[in-house]
Amino acid sequence: MLHSSIIKELSIILFFSLFISVIVNYYHPKGLKLTEPYTLNQVQSEPDAEVSTGPESIDINEAASYYERQDYLFIDARSEADYNQCHIKNAMSLPEHEFDQFIDRFMTQTNPQQKLITYCGSADCQLSVHLAEKLYFMGFDQVYHLTGGLDAWLDENLPVQQQ
Repeated sequence: MLHSSIIKELSIILFFSLFISVIVNYYHPKGLKLTEPYTLNQVQSEPDAEVSTGPESIDINEAASYYERQDYLFIDARSEADYNQCHIKNAMSLPEHEFDQFIDRFMTQTNPQQKLITYCGSADCQLSVHLAEKLYFMGFDQVYHLTGGLDAWLDENLPVQQQ
């Protein structure tokens, strides 16, 4: 008797779960079209524009044009001491090595829709890549990392703030 009661309850839960899943799928903008058959050509020819593997790099020329238009917020991934010595003018400090200590402050000061460019010291530095990935996975969709870092910025005589 107890066994049949458990099976009955599981069947009801399964039915309602399936029912809710179908309803959510129907109203979701990227839901599966369960009533239309897919052909192999259709599946192969439909590019998904929103698929992204993560942050991409941006070269110095593109970054400079975004800086001029003030479209992006620049984020310095280096230590606070390095940031205080010299940084891209109006950039914000978010040290990658101390991410957990600074992320709450950063999130309260930054809109998740904000476009971001992370940078570090040089082309050899990977701090900006790691920081961009962390921010991307926290929900920032438009985040890039600057190829060449601050060295490339300085080579182009772009605006910086120094102590």
